[in-house]
Amino acid sequence: MKNYFKEEKPIINHNMKKLVSYVFLFISIVVQAQKIDTTLVKLESALQKAETDSLKVEALIKLAEYQKKRDYNKVIVYCNQIHEILDLANYDTRLQRAKAYGNSGIYKRRKSDYSGALKDYYAAKKIYIKINDTVQLSTIYHNIAFVYRIKKEHQKSIRLFKKAIAINLANKRYKNLANNYSMMSACYKNSKQIDSSFYVLDKAIHYFELSDYEEGKQQAIANKASLYSIQKEYDKALHIYLEYLKYTRLINKKRSIIKTLSNIANIYLRTNDYDKALIYANDSIEMAISEDSKQYLLNAYKIRSKIYKAMKKYDLAFNDIEKYNKIDKEINSIKKTRELKALEILNEYEKKQLKDSLIKARERKLLSIQIKNQKLQSKLYSIIMVIVITVLLLIIYFSYKRLKKDQVTSEITTVNENNISSFDTKGISTEKPQELSDKELQQSVQLVINQLKNDQEIEEEKINLFKKNIKKLNNKYLKRLKTKHPELTKTDVEICSLIKVGLSRSEIAHVRNTSLEAVKSTKFRLKKKLGLTKDDSLNNYLLKL
Repeated sequence: MKNYFKEEKPIINHNMKKLVSYVFLFISIVVQAQKIDTTLVKLESALQKAETDSLKVEALIKLAEYQKKRDYNKVIVYCNQIHEILDLANYDTRLQRAKAYGNSGIYKRRKSDYSGALKDYYAAKKIYIKINDTVQLSTIYHNIAFVYRIKKEHQKSIRLFKKAIAINLANKRYKNLANNYSMMSACYKNSKQIDSSFYVLDKAIHYFELSDYEEGKQQAIANKASLYSIQKEYDKALHIYLEYLKYTRLINKKRSIIKTLSNIANIYLRTNDYDKALIYANDSIEMAISEDSKQYLLNAYKIRSKIYKAMKKYDLAFNDIEKYNKIDKEINSIKKTRELKALEILNEYEKKQLKDSLIKARERKLLSIQIKNQKLQSKLYSIIMVIVITVLLLIIYFSYKRLKKDQVTSEITTVNENNISSFDTKGISTEKPQELSDKELQQSVQLVINQLKNDQEIEEEKINLFKKNIKKLNNKYLKRLKTKHPELTKTDVEICSLIKVGLSRSEIAHVRNTSLEAVKSTKFRLKKKLGLTKDDSLNNYLLKL
């Protein structure tokens, strides 16, 4: 028996080795197969099989759309190929060209080429308006608003987001609507209108849920973390950011991972946990370098320099500041170069377009002039009469409006002639205004309140002066309010002062340039802070205080 088993042992070992090798081979094949992006393979296959220019362009547009969230460096390659094909095409290329402009605009925006992005977006917008494609137009409004948000032109950005919201709401495009609200929240945040920012983020989350878009919903929730951070509720902010980091890693959304790592590092810095802050900042820098994302790398170096400074490692902090300055100069240099190049290309393109349009216009004119000449002569006099009457009516209408506006302005000027700085077409004079008496303050405030009650247009400068006059008029009252309720924020106190002078919700929304819903939400939170019950009247309480 012993001899038998000694002879069989080598055979068993050999078979086991073969089995193990087959298993490893199978696993390696499965892993390799999983690495293949089947969607990308299908899209590239469709491009190879495309027989016409139109089909080739459609395939390239789909590839650009697909790569926006994966390898956006390839997007501009596809867009350039699209324009090369369309330049030689003999069919209506407007829609396809507009889509290419939209995609190249996104690429340039991500590369911090904001002027280039705006040129492409406005080119797309012009086409969509001509072909009356409101659905695509809403997306372009959103993208233009996003660029203005980055450029910190928040009021312009909010106006464009609202245009996109109106179109998407009419078309019930809930996912796009949610994106509009989510992006607009940052404009309110940067304008220090935190209540409005919370309100529009809740709207965004609601519409993301309706559209069953989890990625957008998670992004909107993550945006709330930045608001909690502003309010110094760091525990809430950190919890949201850590959960969002898990989610972005799960879906491999690289730019969001970089940004979230920096945000977490910043929270740990503010809570004096420097070791953890440094870990997340290093991860953010490493990933930003690998992804060649200079804007995110700039932010990460800035945060890490602050961490080193807090840790009293001044050499390392100074080193990061030098890197920050170097990258900042590179970005600005690249921007200027791109702007000059873009202007040169645009100039050449416009010359070509002008030349082609003149030739075509001349040909069309020669073909149609004989047919239209008699019709134009018969209609010419009637058209001129309509134009003259319309112009006269417009002159009368605007003259009346100007007269009415001047009357209101003269009343305010009379009350404040000794203290309000004069305005000219170039700006505001530097003369220091005299102090108003209580009676004059009351008169000035009452005039603006009357304008609000009559739903008249009020200039921004007058609104700002109105707010200042209310503060002066209610100075003792506001001191009592802050003494009794020290937990009230600056926004809370301003709302209280506006209620005190008898403004309604809509009038408060007008003065603060926000929505009715945001004012309602703020008044609801105010009642809680003031310890009022549901049945108690906030207005009565503030008037009696």
